Formats: sequence, structure tokens, C-alpha cells
Amino acid sequence: MATRALPVVILLLVIAGCTHNADTITPTKGAITESVYANGLVKAVGQYQVYPTVNGTVLALLVKEGDTVKAGQALMQIDDRTSNLSTRSADAQLRLLEQNVREDGPVLARLRAAVDQARDRLNLDSTNFKRQEALWAQGIGSKVELDQRQLAYTTSKAAYAMAAKALAENREQLRTQLEVARNTAAIRAVGDADRAPSSLMDGIVYDLMIEPGELATPQRPVAVIGSASDLYLEMEVDEFDIRRIRPGQHVFVALDSYGDQAFEAEVTRIIPLMNERSRTFKVEARFTKRPPQLYPNLTVEASIVIRTKQDALLIPASYIVDGTYVLTDSDEKTLVKLGARDMENVEVLEGITATTPIYKP
Repeated sequence: MATRALPVVILLLVIAGCTHNADTITPTKGAITESVYANGLVKAVGQYQVYPTVNGTVLALLVKEGDTVKAGQALMQIDDRTSNLSTRSADAQLRLLEQNVREDGPVLARLRAAVDQARDRLNLDSTNFKRQEALWAQGIGSKVELDQRQLAYTTSKAAYAMAAKALAENREQLRTQLEVARNTAAIRAVGDADRAPSSLMDGIVYDLMIEPGELATPQRPVAVIGSASDLYLEMEVDEFDIRRIRPGQHVFVALDSYGDQAFEAEVTRIIPLMNERSRTFKVEARFTKRPPQLYPNLTVEASIVIRTKQDALLIPASYIVDGTYVLTDSDEKTLVKLGARDMENVEVLEGITATTPIYKP
């Protein structure tokens, strides 16, 4: 029995030795690229949501998704009947005042005719008074006739002054009312524009978020507008990594819609305010090698390249023990100084050489 058991023990020792050797490696020389992981979205430059400023039912959509629009172009028509009635009343009042403020308009023409009539009466009464005054100086006529002519002249003079004053006051009043009416019409015109929300930029309609017949309110966006061709990356970087990010760094980008294809970008902007909920910073990048077809809000995963080192001494990251040690024997830990890291490997700066055997923990 002992003789037959001996080969089995030897076989087990050989298998154990082979298994142990399979987990033993030596460091390799090669290039390592250290990068920071980030995820985010594709954004269009100037991308924003359109909010109406009035309540009302959408009567018609004037554009559709994918249409290119110019700044100021109306996107839809919103019904606001109360405002429509007010606008028509304001327009009617403006037309009436524009007519009345003219010198040949009905109001000023009538007042000017009254002034002309009062002037003619004043001239006549003035002539009669002077004539009667001359006769009285010659002893002709009576004192009563002279007093009557004087009273008529005085009355005509006062009537002419009142008529002239009424003309001037009405002219000024009408001009003031016209200015107010024009301002009101301008305000109403802004209200009309509010009932037809328009694009703030030259761009493309990425989304219409309402249908004809639905109620539009200032609390609900109705469309998304953005640049038709200028798109960029908006990524989130963890607070622990943000200190290593700089504008100009190279970015490798993967998009779910393009599978395993990788594209390239460059960091252009770091937003220096941390999101307190996610503990991340926003980092923007521009494509240097972009996909043939790109849409806003596509999800992306990115690697922001921090540094690349050639001819580095590398070991797999899985062979690191307790953050700063490697096993140089089955039960012997050796302290090492580490450098750059990537998703698989880590650079060893001090502690071992290229010929040192490393055991997998």
C-alpha cells in the first residue's frame, strides 16, 4: 500500500509546482499610458431648451425635427385670445390717434377752423371798435355804441385766445397719446413674438417636445435648439482626478453607437466648480477625429491621457499587494515604488529589476 501511494504523492507535488510556476512572472519592458476615466455626453454648441413666455394652446408647429433655422425664426404659434383682442384694440387706437394727430385730421382741422373763425370775428370787431372810437373822437355817435363795440372786441379777443389755446393743447395731447399708443403697440408686438417662440441662434431643431393642441406653459420646454455642425464632449471627471487634467490633453473616446471604434479629442475647457451630488467636475473636449455621424446626447466613455512613458518596467496591476508591495517569493513581500498606471499594468520605479520573479498573490 505504501509503495503504491508514493507515485501519487510525487504526482501531486509536480502538479503543485507547475501551478505555482504558472503564477510566477518577471517584469517586462514597454510603453505605458496613464489616463483618467471619464464619461459624459455629446453636446451641440449653444444647445438650449426653448421655453414659451405665455400660456396658450399650440395652434401649429412651424418647423420639424432636423430643420435648420435662423436666429429669430418662429418655431410654433401659440393661441392667446385675450392678448389677441388686446392687440387688436391697441392697433385700432393707434390708427385713430395717427389720424387725429395730423394737421388735416378731423380733430385738429375742426379746432383750427374754430381758431380761423375766432380770428375773423376778432378782426371784424377790432375794426368796428376802432372806427367807432374815431367817430366818438369827432363827436359823432353815442357813448353806448362805443361801449358796445369795445365789449364785442374784448369778447372776440378772449374767444380767439381760447380757441388758439384749445388747438395747441389738443395738438400736444394727441401727440402724447400717440406716443403712448406706439409704446403700447410695441409692447403688444413683443407679446405677439411671445406667442410665436423663436430660435435664438442659427442652428438645427433637435427636438420638438409638444404637439398641436397641447397647452404650452412657461414651466415646460417646447423645443431643443443647437448648432447644426459644431459638437463637443461634456465629460464628468472625479474630484480625485481633476487636479491631473489640463487643457490640450489627448482624449480617446468610445461611443456606444459605434461599438469598439475609438475616436480622438482634445481637452479644451475645465469647469472649475464641483457638482456636490456626484463629486465630479465637468470637462469639455473637442473632437480631433470625429465619427462620421454625430448627435447630441450620445453617451461616451473616455480616457484622458495624462502621460505616456516608453521603455518602462511593467508588471500586471493584479500582482500588487497592499498597494506598494510585490511577492518575490511565495511568502516574501518586497516594497516597490510605483509610477504610471493604466487599466492593466503598473510601472515599477524601484525595488525590483527586470529579472526578479514575481509571484501572483
